[in-house]
Amino acid sequence: MWINGIFVKKNSLKKLKRFIKAVGKFIFGTIFFIFFVLCELIVCSKASFHDFFTTEQVSTLKDRPSSIKKDIIVDACGINGSCGGIKALTENIIDGICKKRPDWRFVVLSNSDIERPFEFSHKNVKVIYINYCCLTKSLMLIRDILSFATFGMFRDQITQLLCYDNIYFNKNSCDLFFDPYAELIVNDYSSVPKISLIHDLLYRDIPEYFGVKKSELEDLKSNSEKIVEYSKKLLTVSEFSKERIIENFGVDSNFVQAIHIKLANRIKKERSQEFMQTTLEKFKLREKEYLIYPSMARPRKNHKRLFQAFIKFYKEHNKSDIKLVIVGSVADEMIKQLEEMIYDNAENKFQAEDLKERIIFTQFIPNDELDVLLKKSLAMIFPSFYEGFGMPIIEAMSVGIPVACGNKTSLPEVAGNAALLFDPYNVDEIFNAINTMVTDSDLRAKLIKLGYERAKYFSDQDSMIDEYINVFEKYMVKTENNMDS
Repeated sequence: MWINGIFVKKNSLKKLKRFIKAVGKFIFGTIFFIFFVLCELIVCSKASFHDFFTTEQVSTLKDRPSSIKKDIIVDACGINGSCGGIKALTENIIDGICKKRPDWRFVVLSNSDIERPFEFSHKNVKVIYINYCCLTKSLMLIRDILSFATFGMFRDQITQLLCYDNIYFNKNSCDLFFDPYAELIVNDYSSVPKISLIHDLLYRDIPEYFGVKKSELEDLKSNSEKIVEYSKKLLTVSEFSKERIIENFGVDSNFVQAIHIKLANRIKKERSQEFMQTTLEKFKLREKEYLIYPSMARPRKNHKRLFQAFIKFYKEHNKSDIKLVIVGSVADEMIKQLEEMIYDNAENKFQAEDLKERIIFTQFIPNDELDVLLKKSLAMIFPSFYEGFGMPIIEAMSVGIPVACGNKTSLPEVAGNAALLFDPYNVDEIFNAINTMVTDSDLRAKLIKLGYERAKYFSDQDSMIDEYINVFEKYMVKTENNMDS
């Protein structure tokens, strides 16, 4: 009994220590958070408009040429290196509109530390890089330590400072606010009509694959509700995403408009034979002897099942020279997992080393190299199980590359009958798709022909731009009638 008494005592002490530790963490976390918020408020209250913009940029905002009749602000602060397709779409929408409406001007707000700066060809586009680095180093350090959701709040305060209080919004009569990546930054710009482009609702439909903490997920959901509340019109890129938006937010179907991405011709550029051959040699590839998957490493992109299916294909066709090329940033952790899968499935060390050489990670590469790798591939394998649109499959079709893709979300809508569809959750079906695309030349020829036809619809960039112009024109006039009838 005495021994049991000691055991109970020790157990109680452990529970008490855990409790004290938990309370200590809570108190420290609360103090730290309050300190951070106070720092933000102090900096944002003392920061001036000139702290974030250069004198030249301020002049660009203030001095509106007489030839410009309409000014549109574009909030592109949330678009970074991981938003390749969204960035390309934003650039093409703005450049396309400027060509058709030379009396419109776009002022694009962007992060000063964006990995790849925006590229616009039209003179009526002004990119303003917000200089967050003017903030104190200690505050920037705290910002980097904390989660992106907290930084979203931080950016929100700065954007409020820039847009609510600066002379541009209040005195230069901005006619429209366009948010091409409606996710993190949410503001109500009062009299300025807001158009928001929502690409998908992954964080609501499959939150476990979005890669954020529960608290951050709640912030995203809260932000999306504000986006719906503040916007005069919601745009999206597919009928699938439109249906998901209507179902999630209970809005009228007229409030949401789907405008397909029609940029299939974006990569149709001539490359010299020398450049194409050099690119293939750089990655140790030969024409038509590899499958390609352009995709950054994200859970929804389904790399793990693709690797499992390709390993199975390799073991059944070990005399085949076919390789698998993954284009896009891939974390070292995923590469390590792949190597473990290879060694677990290989019959011997020689086979494992050979298989490792068959799966190639290019990491991030310039667009001209990506174009070459796509055009010289045997086929595209696209096993993603969640896409708001899926632009790579249309780009592949436009240059005569047959496509096999998942049969979930928007992909069947975009691919139509021009792709070999499979269940992306089923490794055997992915294997069958790989096997068929490699061995069935008649099917490849059929899909190439169908793909060209399918890509024609998604190549009409003019019609896509016209749809955006019609929406912008309808909502940029500040009247009580700025709403759907």
